[in-house]
Amino acid sequence: MKDWIALNMTPGVGPRVTARLLEHFGSAEAIFDAPRRELALLRLTPESIESIANRELQARAEAEIERVRKLGGDILVLDDGVYPSLLRETYDPPVVLNVRGAWAECLERPCVAIVGSRRCSTYGQNAALMLSRELAQRGVTIVSGLARGIDAAAHRGALEAGGRTVAVMGTGLDQVYPRDHKKLTDEILKQNGALVTQFPLGTPPVSENFPYRNRVISGLSLGVVIVEAAENSGSLITARLAMEQNREVDRGTIAASAQ
Repeated sequence: MKDWIALNMTPGVGPRVTARLLEHFGSAEAIFDAPRRELALLRLTPESIESIANRELQARAEAEIERVRKLGGDILVLDDGVYPSLLRETYDPPVVLNVRGAWAECLERPCVAIVGSRRCSTYGQNAALMLSRELAQRGVTIVSGLARGIDAAAHRGALEAGGRTVAVMGTGLDQVYPRDHKKLTDEILKQNGALVTQFPLGTPPVSENFPYRNRVISGLSLGVVIVEAAENSGSLITARLAMEQNREVDRGTIAASAQ
């Protein structure tokens, strides 16, 4: 596990570079045993090569394991048998997931993502709330991104129905964003839901993280429903990713919201 976590922390090594390294070396452990010259042949940046070669990230990985466990969380790595099977099937899945709550029980059920605009109308918010509530009552786990607007309504609809919901975060487990959703995350955990992120502890809410978050949202789900998404929004990116992952998408909602 330690080598996978260290790989996830390596600067300049995202999912695609990781896939290339694993194809070449066969395992995370072998990557960290590789000589610098072999790493250079794979077109890694000097910073990435140095981080892998001097093993400075190994100690950080051990500290990460301890800190996540102190939070009451777990760490899943790509070669774990318990790694979410739907997500593993996607192109370039994250090599590490930090999770809290009843994640295994949530993901055992059929999962549907409900996402949409942060600046939504009252109608859209009520529609997301109602749909989430109805699906949760039927035993479906609701997956969303913890954002304001439609995402928050989707989580709350599941909670109101006594169901389960998974919040996929664009931050570390210890960095709730937006901050005023801390109460919402507490309610999700209290009601046997889960928090999921591919980012290490301490990761702030920077904009480049959220496309990766969107990929996990769609990757965990059998289908995606988009409610009131603006053109070129993150929600439509989630829809595109879902279609690339051969997941069902509510295309009618997308067409209406993009007009």
